[in-house]
Amino acid sequence: MLFSTHTRLRYCGVDKAPIWAALLLLGAFMVPSAQADPGEGREPTPQTFNVVACYRVAQNEGRMVAWARWEKHFPVEKLRSVEFGAGTPPWVVDRIQAWILDAYTWQVTDDQVQQWAMELGNTEDLPRANGLTVHQTIAIWMRRISRQCDDQQARVSAPESVVMRLHAPDL
Repeated sequence: MLFSTHTRLRYCGVDKAPIWAALLLLGAFMVPSAQADPGEGREPTPQTFNVVACYRVAQNEGRMVAWARWEKHFPVEKLRSVEFGAGTPPWVVDRIQAWILDAYTWQVTDDQVQQWAMELGNTEDLPRANGLTVHQTIAIWMRRISRQCDDQQARVSAPESVVMRLHAPDL
């Protein structure tokens, strides 16, 4: 007669709790993680600008610009020559092209490092701007381009609010 796992573990004097934890952990590593296709379930980028879509573009495509600029050291010409898909909204093309130029002309300053650190809540032992790691530089630049989404919204909203006031019925 075969012993059950419980009986064998008791028979050997082994507590089963650590064994189960190890087996579950091993099983978690052996099961492949679910990888979603980035295109699946993702809404298409709107043809007209909105802040949420801009943040998403900054997060995804802006990160790719940063990767190419600071991690791969691609020349600006290589990024400027990237072709966009036929359905890419014009505002997205304009934003990405502007970010490419910005990434190659922008120089981080000590003031920006200080502001970044204040936003993160820790201003102790800050490196100088010229002492940042690549990832710190990218983080500051990503915050910079994300802010441009808010600035763009302000530029879009101001004329729209004027038009709305001009067309609003007198009460």
